[in-house]
Amino acid sequence: MRYARSKATRAKAHGLRKKGRVAAVLYRKARRLCAISPVSTPLAFRRPASVSGDGDGKNVETPQQAARRHAKLVRRRHEDDLWREYLNGRSEAARNALWIHYQPLVRYISERLKAKLPECIDVCDLIGAGNIGLQDAISKFETSVGVRFETYCVPRIRGAILDSIRALDWVPRLIRNKNHQYERIVRELASQLHREPTDEEIARRLAINPEEFSELRKELNVKAQISVEGSNKDIDERDRMRIEMLEHPGEVEPTRELQRTEVRAMALRGLNPKERTVVEQYYFRGRSMKQIGEELKLSESRICQIHSGVLEVLRKKFRAYADSCYLG
Repeated sequence: MRYARSKATRAKAHGLRKKGRVAAVLYRKARRLCAISPVSTPLAFRRPASVSGDGDGKNVETPQQAARRHAKLVRRRHEDDLWREYLNGRSEAARNALWIHYQPLVRYISERLKAKLPECIDVCDLIGAGNIGLQDAISKFETSVGVRFETYCVPRIRGAILDSIRALDWVPRLIRNKNHQYERIVRELASQLHREPTDEEIARRLAINPEEFSELRKELNVKAQISVEGSNKDIDERDRMRIEMLEHPGEVEPTRELQRTEVRAMALRGLNPKERTVVEQYYFRGRSMKQIGEELKLSESRICQIHSGVLEVLRKKFRAYADSCYLG
């Protein structure tokens, strides 16, 4: 019995020693991995330790940190003085002083929003809209709220800028939201099917019938606005093609002029001098029947008869020409 007890004790001790060796190996391995990998532990900012005096290793401020803290304290005191002066009498001069003091904040918010907007929108326009929000925030701010003015005014400035941007869009926000949802679903179906989805598949994903889908397409078929000023920047290829297809009212298309010359020559071919004069003066120079009759020394009724006869001839001629082109 004593031998069995001692054997069990020895086995238990051996197991403990084995577990201890395994734990030691794992610990050394973990230490080795931590030493090898520079990202094994999270980075932490530590202030430089003190090197003077007692050498107790306590953290102290650097000169740069002390200067920033002092500048922040001075700025806060200046803001408190401005607000105290404005709240005492709510004078226009004090309000203007506050407005000037917070101009860097308005410009910062405007530039942050401008980074996500098209090139055609000027940052100065955003700053102007942000100043409206700043004035509204100054007039409605109450110190009893218990927050800093920066926390209170940032949403108002941002909201005023976004409202000014939405005012430039003639399409309602509901249509824009529907258009974004429609485009998102089309992209998802295209990535799943590896091809462009059909109208039936899109309608099935939207859970609407074909009639409702047709109405939705008509509702979303709005005109697109393209900035000509931003055409030299990095824009979408489809927008670039639309810009290149815009018609210039001051330029004449060569093919159109050639077609007009050909049709004119075909219309005048085979007419006698009086008929040719009536057609040229009435259609190409914009003169009246009376003026043409005075030039040809004929009555106005006679000019109308000539004009009617010429129209009948031209109808037959162009009908025959159209038939020949179709048969060819």
